[in-house]
Amino acid sequence: MTEEQLIDSLRRGDLSALEALIDRYTPYVSSVISRILRGQQADVEELTADVFLAAWDNRTKLRPGQVKGYLGAIARNRAFNHLRAARESLPLEDDVLLLETDGPDRALDKKETARVVNQALSQLDRPQRELFVRHYYYGQTVQEAALAMGLNQSTAKTWLRRGRETLKTILKKEGYGSEAEDFRANG
Repeated sequence: MTEEQLIDSLRRGDLSALEALIDRYTPYVSSVISRILRGQQADVEELTADVFLAAWDNRTKLRPGQVKGYLGAIARNRAFNHLRAARESLPLEDDVLLLETDGPDRALDKKETARVVNQALSQLDRPQRELFVRHYYYGQTVQEAALAMGLNQSTAKTWLRRGRETLKTILKKEGYGSEAEDFRANG
């Protein structure tokens, strides 16, 4: 079935055309969403289904030669909206960014370290804290975290540098100077 035939059938409300659309474009739509939502397969599957539901609901807007682009745009928008919604409730867990010990002479109580790190992170503005946690705790690259948050990469790098400086200052005040230096060097 050609794309034009597929669109004509969709406009007539033919559910078999919707199935054909899903069969043809699911790998592409899933791929677009997966690149944005790395490692969240259940969400990828749910959002992929939402994309095709949106295409069905807006089938009169489909144009030959533009279906793939239209589906890709919906997929990107849904994935970024999902990230924004998740970002509003991004948890800051007790064990975030725990500093590991290098030996028995530098052993730190993990709960105390977590308290100090969380105290330092709480002094960052919410967007800066989110960027810091995305990058250092969840392992997103600067580019991925900046894209997910709608920041340019230069701003993200500046925020991360300031976050490291804030952590270093607070850790030094709490008596963890050498760990702060290790963190900065490895961050």
